Amino acid sequence: MTDRDRPAPRSAPTARGNDRGGNDRGGNDRGGNDRGGNDRGGNDRGGDRPRDAGPRDSRDRPRDAPRSAAPRDRSIRPSERPADPNAPAPRRNTPVGRRPARPTVRGPSVKVPLDVARLVRAGHPWVFRHTVRRDLDNLSEGAVVPVIDEDGYGVGWGLVEAEGAIGVRMLSLHADFSWNEAEMLTRIRQALRLRGPALLAQGAVRLLHGEADGFPGLALDRLGDYLLLYKYARCAESYLDTLVPLLEQELKPAGIYLQDRIRSVTAADDRRPPAFHLAGKAAPPEVEVGEDGLKFLVDVTAPVSPGLFLDLREGRRLLETLVRGRSVCNLFSFTGAFGLRAVRAGATAVTHVDSAARSHARCRQNLAASGMDPEAVEAITGDVFTLLEKFRQRGRVFDFIVVDPPPFSNVKGNTFSALKDWNQLMAAVAGVVSPGGHVLAISNAVRLPEDEFFLALGEGVHAAKRSARLVGECGLPPDFPVPPAFVEGRYLKIKLLQLD
Repeated sequence: MTDRDRPAPRSAPTARGNDRGGNDRGGNDRGGNDRGGNDRGGNDRGGDRPRDAGPRDSRDRPRDAPRSAAPRDRSIRPSERPADPNAPAPRRNTPVGRRPARPTVRGPSVKVPLDVARLVRAGHPWVFRHTVRRDLDNLSEGAVVPVIDEDGYGVGWGLVEAEGAIGVRMLSLHADFSWNEAEMLTRIRQALRLRGPALLAQGAVRLLHGEADGFPGLALDRLGDYLLLYKYARCAESYLDTLVPLLEQELKPAGIYLQDRIRSVTAADDRRPPAFHLAGKAAPPEVEVGEDGLKFLVDVTAPVSPGLFLDLREGRRLLETLVRGRSVCNLFSFTGAFGLRAVRAGATAVTHVDSAARSHARCRQNLAASGMDPEAVEAITGDVFTLLEKFRQRGRVFDFIVVDPPPFSNVKGNTFSALKDWNQLMAAVAGVVSPGGHVLAISNAVRLPEDEFFLALGEGVHAAKRSARLVGECGLPPDFPVPPAFVEGRYLKIKLLQLD
């Protein structure tokens, strides 16, 4: 691990609502497939610039121009005003609750347009760099700064990001706020309390999910007796070393590891360093974890995925209710979590297709650990498109097909991109689905919006001269919470289609 990837020294910034500004920093798989906070995709999913042109700029009057006597309409389009300047503004789209107090700080701050302020107050945790009124270059990465709207009213407090599309990651919307050890401890305990005993009883569970649990740029999974942190933003280094002792105190893990998800995996450079050992004892190569009575072997030191995608839990549960007495094909099967569910549910046959033979080997280990026949699944190694064409030519069909590709893959020169190739993949899949059969189509690409995903699925089915209908869907499990206004946080799309 390079010096750049090591956690920052053990100090964390503290800021109060009446301070002069934030302190300087104390210090988004299967190959680039951060689902998490994304864990597979890196995503990276924190840091993608919005697909549209960004929030509208409302600076359409000179700075010294007199204000209208009418109250300001704080809708998403602040240029829409009543025709009569003396008439009261309509209450449509006005913020709920009391108007925030003007900040008293005179030091560094981040000023945003009214439409951006409204979005942040509604719970969106990011301020994109292109929306900030002033350049952020004079603020240190990880500095805790007040965020205000263009009228000077307080919005909240956030952590500065020095690079990337995201300029500030929000910490709090409260005027009186301190980012310190006590606040972090409160947030850890609340996250555990909100998950409840049923979720915490799982052997593999997400304990902290980034901004939704109040820890910008970080996520935390418990895998058996070990904790695995995911770092998605450099600003998280400013509080990481204060957080780790609190995790040891509250959760008492055998050890803690950190996986750096900042650097995206590309086709040209598809390697990351192994997870960094932060605290406790070193983990063995295989750690057994449980999920709904099944057992999986994971590697908490792995550079990308430990071997089980926790965010797909609801999709696996959905499959288990539908495949009894049916033939199942799991494409991009990885370590076989869907296949184990199908075997337990009583599927007549289960076939796995993956380009990595080691994934099939781990699946056999998972079957044995769960008390099943390790040869219960037919394992085929190779390129998915090539094998689907062979199935079609031989007339082999399946009653239920799981399609869970990574956002990007390269197998012997054959590349797949979720942003542009889903229609071709769906066309190939539709050719081997039995009449009345189902396809569970899964996308974790944050930059593939739901409408475009549906469009690609429909184009593929049409190209195969079939028809399909949507009969079910699900998304992230409850240990992956998302603020309602945080559209980018809802990256996972799981759609159940039935073909004619």
